[in-house]
Amino acid sequence: MAGDLRRFFDHRNRSIRIDLFEELSDQALAALRSFTRRIGAPHLMDEIILPKLREGDSQLLVAVQDRPWPPWGLGARHIVGLCQSHLVADDSYALSAVYVTDEDLTNIGMISAVFKEALDQLAVNPRAEVCYLVGEGSTLVDHVLTKTGMKKSDDVFVTWSGRYYTYRALASDVLRNLGLDNLSVPDLLAHDIAPDVLEKNALYHGALYLGNRAEWALDRAISEIIQLVRGGHAGKPGGTPGGTGQWAFDPADLVEVEYANVLGEAQSQELMNFLIENENNFVSATVVESGSETTTVNEKLRRSKTLDKLGKFEAIFAEKIKEHLQPALQKLGEKEFPIGRIEIQATASNDGDYFRLHPDSDANDTRTLSFVYFLHNKPRRFSGGELRIFKTRLMDGQLARADQSHTLSPRHDSMVFFPSRNQHEVLPVRVPTKQFADSRFTINGWIHRSA
Repeated sequence: MAGDLRRFFDHRNRSIRIDLFEELSDQALAALRSFTRRIGAPHLMDEIILPKLREGDSQLLVAVQDRPWPPWGLGARHIVGLCQSHLVADDSYALSAVYVTDEDLTNIGMISAVFKEALDQLAVNPRAEVCYLVGEGSTLVDHVLTKTGMKKSDDVFVTWSGRYYTYRALASDVLRNLGLDNLSVPDLLAHDIAPDVLEKNALYHGALYLGNRAEWALDRAISEIIQLVRGGHAGKPGGTPGGTGQWAFDPADLVEVEYANVLGEAQSQELMNFLIENENNFVSATVVESGSETTTVNEKLRRSKTLDKLGKFEAIFAEKIKEHLQPALQKLGEKEFPIGRIEIQATASNDGDYFRLHPDSDANDTRTLSFVYFLHNKPRRFSGGELRIFKTRLMDGQLARADQSHTLSPRHDSMVFFPSRNQHEVLPVRVPTKQFADSRFTINGWIHRSA
């Protein structure tokens, strides 16, 4: 036996295989709970791992030791390492650190094998990128990620503890830069690795694990790396800057005014039926890009479908808008203005749809107040699609948004008013059925001041 132990982890790693979980059996769930308990963070299961799996487009790559006999049933799997990937946008993935118990913290071969399998799953898509959120002013993590080919973007995520920037790189580039592209999992588990590759991976995984540990081990800790969430700043194609702004405001300040029970049950259902019956009349949503006066379809900015002809509901909404306009302006602290035309359209947002950060008007536009009326089938069969609004004001001739925002979940039969200058976004929508009737529906539009 002594002759077999040429390297410290040889004997242990010979019994390890790498497994992929996308759905969990009761036995797998028990093994995962046992693992998170052994690393001293049992809360990871219910607060991070399971919620991400339930959202879909998430995978668990785990290092497993199988019981010699019988290799099935409760307790048959003993998990010793885990890495979770999680889709945050088209072709963009968050990757966790590789979690291991204390006895495997220096088992770089096993850690690298788990990470290689996670990257290999992503790199099948040549456009797939890996993303991390790293604290402002980071030293070690910034150095390690930059050396591995990751680039720091201007995307900012703001928490109560500080500001975090997105670092991103193609999964295939990370594989190559870590020297893992031409190594097999058995080679890694056997630590049959060149010294420079061993050092690269030891530094990379050590920095990720330690940089992230404060967040998953402690409540309200200030961590150098934090979880990247679906629909966050890096969660939209094109890299929408999420939480960053040029000034601060009191979170109690009103950014929007919301009214409930706007149409009532019967009329809101009638409107739902109208929208579903007109599915074939919805067209791809358009935007007016900066510097242009014409509308174009640009799915990097907005992806959804719209309907401009609402029949009798156009007059109904015009009346509702006029009914709520004056009290809404008073609550928002906005001056009254002479009403010009009112633009109204319906929007259907299905699986993967979103609208990147944008204002509805600039200093020269007559659009003054924007509104969004939410409705959906019951029970609601979509998730996401929150409306996030930033308080915005004119500074040196340019629109500047605040650091903080208000996020509103779509509530059936409710209507929101906010100044058209306020930058806002629709976070990505998840519709597992992909059925049109299960979409996130809105009646949205703009109230112009009379020219």
